[in-house]
Amino acid sequence: MPSTNNKVKFGLKNCHYAKATLDPDTNAVTFGTPVAIPGAVNLSLDPEGDTEPFYADDMVYYTTVANNGYSGDLEIALIPESFRKDILKETEDANGVLVEDSTVEPEHFALLFEFSGDKKKIRHCMYYCTAARPTIEGKTNEDSKEVQTEKLEITATPLPNGLVKVKTGANTSDAVYNGWYSNVYQTEHAQVSAVLAGITIGSLQLTPAFDAGTTSYTAETVNDEDAVSATAASGTAVTILVNGVAHTSGNDATWASGTNTVTVIASKTGCTSTAYTVTVTKNGQG
Repeated sequence: MPSTNNKVKFGLKNCHYAKATLDPDTNAVTFGTPVAIPGAVNLSLDPEGDTEPFYADDMVYYTTVANNGYSGDLEIALIPESFRKDILKETEDANGVLVEDSTVEPEHFALLFEFSGDKKKIRHCMYYCTAARPTIEGKTNEDSKEVQTEKLEITATPLPNGLVKVKTGANTSDAVYNGWYSNVYQTEHAQVSAVLAGITIGSLQLTPAFDAGTTSYTAETVNDEDAVSATAASGTAVTILVNGVAHTSGNDATWASGTNTVTVIASKTGCTSTAYTVTVTKNGQG
């Protein structure tokens, strides 16, 4: 079997962010669905943490090394509006104008990206990042147009459980590798809360749109029945209840007039179970 070990790496692409939400009661961190950051130009992250030698017997007897994560810059063609709204917490007013508010704190997020290799792309995830407000700059055009990029100052700190980052290797399974940008990968040690990859109820629109870190939704229907399905993240089991009665994913659920409750429970060994709720309102006749 041919070796999948890379000898070299080059390039940068497929940058994504996924909003991180910390539960202050349990210190559990859940992640939203990764969102693409197109136009990656350059990424440079330096390790943070001091090295302290301990001297004994007239020599360095022991050395402690602190891992405080990484810090540096992500240079991109243009910061997406989605990132400005989701992470930098700029708001869009009724006229479509983005508003920056000094009283609002930015969100934490996972940063996903990949380097190319001679054998296989190397995919990375920095778990718990923050971004400083970007510099505003520009310059006049001269004889030729020069593309002016934007930079995000990134700080990647450890999760509450101590984990900093993960990356794919030569032995990474195809399922994990191919799903890298569908959900934030979490090791058994890192994943303290089980999450779903998706919920669908027929052709109904969930409000808000599904995100692994959001657990409460609403939907409206005029149908007597709609198929209820849930997609589990890797290694996660799913239990579905419709108005308190067990339901098989993919089968039709019959609605009562008025309010119905769909509960989807994600569970995984060693993790806290997460319950997602969809309130389905049946209006009129199907």
